Amino acid sequence: MILAPIPALVAVLFCAALFILLFQYLFPRPAPWRLVGTSLLTSIICTFLLALILHRFVGAGLASFDRLTTVAAALPFAIWRIGLPEEAAKSLATILALLPFWRRVTPAQAFQTSLFVAVGFAIVENQGYATAFGQHAMLMAFGRGFLATFTHSLLAMIFGLFLMRFAARGWRDWHVLIIGYLVAVGFHAAYDTGMLPILSEFVRTKNVSMPTMVSALPVVVIGIALVLVTGLWSLRHATRRAAEEDLISAEPGHQDVVRRWRWSGNILLLLGIVGLIAAIAAGVYAGPPQAAERPDLGAALLYAVGFAAPIFAMIVGWVVRQKR
Repeated sequence: MILAPIPALVAVLFCAALFILLFQYLFPRPAPWRLVGTSLLTSIICTFLLALILHRFVGAGLASFDRLTTVAAALPFAIWRIGLPEEAAKSLATILALLPFWRRVTPAQAFQTSLFVAVGFAIVENQGYATAFGQHAMLMAFGRGFLATFTHSLLAMIFGLFLMRFAARGWRDWHVLIIGYLVAVGFHAAYDTGMLPILSEFVRTKNVSMPTMVSALPVVVIGIALVLVTGLWSLRHATRRAAEEDLISAEPGHQDVVRRWRWSGNILLLLGIVGLIAAIAAGVYAGPPQAAERPDLGAALLYAVGFAAPIFAMIVGWVVRQKR
């Protein structure tokens, strides 16, 4: 796997660092930094190993990507080629990272470990995409650095809720962990299934037809909504449970910190709303796109980021308000 250009790699790492800080201080107490480092290192190693395995044993099968023209054809691919191996790598990395801390880690820290592992997985994946997009590496690095890292974190929140229960039950009920893994696989597949026909047609034709868009878009919306709502609900449950079990949550100084976080969340929500209104207005009043033999990928990415960024800001604002 080739590394992205240095500026793009720095952008990927910068986005990852922001997520790590968010997941550290969103809970009443930050996890030990040794646990954070172990989680990231283990995740990066497991992700590289997954990439090597897929390249060695599944690489030839990936040619079938150009045949994913329908949702029905995309679903098995999303389960077997994406959901199962990727969630297996993250789940294994999470368990391996927790092993040195097994006896003293709390359920909240177990949940956080799944988030740190997701960030490590996203670092490897995002730098790979940044490398593939050449002159648009920086735009891809920042775009995926925020959006894709957050998506993997949402899936980790779903798995982390089961991991939190597994830790609270004394690390004995392994069936809880297996169920959590399978649930994460299902949500991951639901998230990707609708996007695959769109991406497949764009790769083949550099365009997406209206029939493909009409058939795939409802699945895209449902998949994103399922992962977003379930992941955020899992995070809310985890932070509140951690606060109930930690006496520091009742201290006046800690409550002052929580209030500052909520004010920051309110500001992000407001900025996101204003930004989304501005993006919609720009889209409405912009002139029709000029016909071109080759689509302007850079302009398309900028346009997508312009709409995604304010929505992302609103979601992060809500997440920041969950500080306990």
